Amino acid sequence: MTLTKLAGIASFAVTLASCRDEARVAPTPTAYAWPDSFAYKMEFVSETSAKGVVVLRYEERKELMFEARDDRYLAWHDSVVKEILVPRRGTVAEPYQPEDTVHYYVTLNRWGQVVRSEPGCDPAVAACQQVLPSALPLELLRLVPRLPVWAPPRGVVWVDTLVFDDTPRARGGRGTIVTSYRVTGDTVVARVALWRVQWHSFRRTYGVAPGLLGITADVPVEEDGLVYIDKERQLPVFATWAGAVAAPPALGSLGVTGTGFRGRGYLVGSIVERLLAPPQ
Repeated sequence: MTLTKLAGIASFAVTLASCRDEARVAPTPTAYAWPDSFAYKMEFVSETSAKGVVVLRYEERKELMFEARDDRYLAWHDSVVKEILVPRRGTVAEPYQPEDTVHYYVTLNRWGQVVRSEPGCDPAVAACQQVLPSALPLELLRLVPRLPVWAPPRGVVWVDTLVFDDTPRARGGRGTIVTSYRVTGDTVVARVALWRVQWHSFRRTYGVAPGLLGITADVPVEEDGLVYIDKERQLPVFATWAGAVAAPPALGSLGVTGTGFRGRGYLVGSIVERLLAPPQ
C-alpha cells in the first residue's frame, strides 16, 4: 500500500459518511461478536516538521492476525514494513522491535476490552523480556472502540480510561489514555449497514525514553478517530485516526515544531477491503 493511497484516508471516510443515513432505525452497538479468526491491515505515517518543512517521515504497514486458541486468541503481526525517509538522504528500513515479531495470547471481551495480553514466548529469552506489555492493547484501542455495557441515548458521550505501566522494560513508560466516544449515526454501503463511532483521546506518558516521535516524559498527545462497525457481523471494519504531538524542549530549541501522524486499519474480507481493492 503506497503513501499516496494512505493519503486518501480522509476522502474514503467522507465517502462512507455521505452514504444513506439509517440512524433512526438502528440502536447503539453494545457488544462485539468475535469470530474464530480475523485480521486487520494497518497503515501509519508520521511527519516531523521544522519551520514548516518536513525533516523526517516514518511509514509503517502490517497485518494484525487473530486465531482462536481455546478461550483466548493467538495474535501476531505479519508482513511488517517500517521505513524512515529523510529528505535528500533517501529511505532506510527501520529495525523491528520485539513487539513486531512476538506472538501474544489475548483475551477480548464483548465490549472490546483487552482483559489479558501476554507474550507467547519464553520469558528467559532476552527479546521476550523487552516486549512492552501494553503494546497490543494500545494498538487495538484505535481499531476497536470500547462499547458501553448499556446502550446510551443517541448523542450521549461515554468515556473510557486505560492505565498502562511498562516501566519494568527498558523502553517502557507509564501513563493513561482517556478516550471519549459517541455514535454519530449509521450508513449503508453496498447494502452493508455500518455504525459510525467517533472518538477523541488524550494520552499522558511519563518516564518513556525519546523515540521516533521525539516523545519524552509528560508530553501530551491528542488523537481523533472514526470507526465503522458492521451491524450484522458486529465487528469493526474500518478505522481512521490522526493526531499531533508538540516537539519537546530539546528538539524545539533546534527548530523542530512537532510531529503529525495519521493511520487507518480495515478488516480483511470486509466490504471496506473490497472497496479499497484496486480495479482488476
